[in-house]
Amino acid sequence: MDSPLEGCRIAVLVHGRDEVPDPVIAEVIARLQADGLRPRGLLQRGVPGSDGVCATLYLDDVGMQRSVRIFEDRGRAARGCRLDTAGLVVAANWLREAVEARPDLLFVNRFGRHECEGRGLREEIGVAVADRIPVVIAVKRQYLQEWRVFAGDAFTTLLLDADGIEQWCRETAARVEA
Repeated sequence: MDSPLEGCRIAVLVHGRDEVPDPVIAEVIARLQADGLRPRGLLQRGVPGSDGVCATLYLDDVGMQRSVRIFEDRGRAARGCRLDTAGLVVAANWLREAVEARPDLLFVNRFGRHECEGRGLREEIGVAVADRIPVVIAVKRQYLQEWRVFAGDAFTTLLLDADGIEQWCRETAARVEA
């Protein structure tokens, strides 16, 4: 859906291939934490690759001061970047812990290729939604159809705008609390 749904607890940040949602998400998380809300989840950070060197990407466990590397270091001669599945397993466990902690909002760094293929963080996302925890998730435009197959139409899309995302988060957290 491209407009907010009454009572909708899932916000999708649809972004293009060259758009990076993480700085905006980090800003929103910091604002919410500063006002006493309890966001949890995963935030992606890293340095883009260049000259044949893969990006160095980490997932930070929001509110827990821990991170895990999610791209393998395959060396300069390697072709293509490769997700480190061991790192993803660690991140999935953290996300599961976050869901069990019943946060005010859950942030998921991406619904990407692995989730489209039935792997990745798919199960943890489903548990959070089933537990009625508000979820904010970044989805590349190219994966939006797969997201719809996974989630149905009960979500709202938001622009990569910190003020708009923050407003949705506050309104949704207040509805859940009421």
